[in-house]
Amino acid sequence: MVVGCGNRHFAQGFREELALTTPVYVDTRRDAYRALGMKRGVFRTLTLTTLQNMVRAWRTGARQRRVQGDPWQMGGILVVRPGGHIAYRYLSEVPGDHPPLADVLAALPADAPRHAV
Repeated sequence: MVVGCGNRHFAQGFREELALTTPVYVDTRRDAYRALGMKRGVFRTLTLTTLQNMVRAWRTGARQRRVQGDPWQMGGILVVRPGGHIAYRYLSEVPGDHPPLADVLAALPADAPRHAV
């Protein structure tokens, strides 16, 4: 399952663009983001680290499309196993702050589908 902030149209486009088969939900009020302690703010977004992350992404071929949802909301990854056990939690400090993919994949159950994004 994927949870994002924004509206259902953004979620549908995201699901189609990445060919996701998992459900995509929208937290329009960002209640889940607040409950998880995810960071938000203009001064978190407009930093030298963000600029460095943008350059790194650009060099790897990633391109920013139009902004959808809340541009000041930082993201994160939460892997929750059956029964509600949190197997992995990562909260981004600034845009472009992502956990190592190997760590996320290691937290998934062995039979979980793995999609290359």
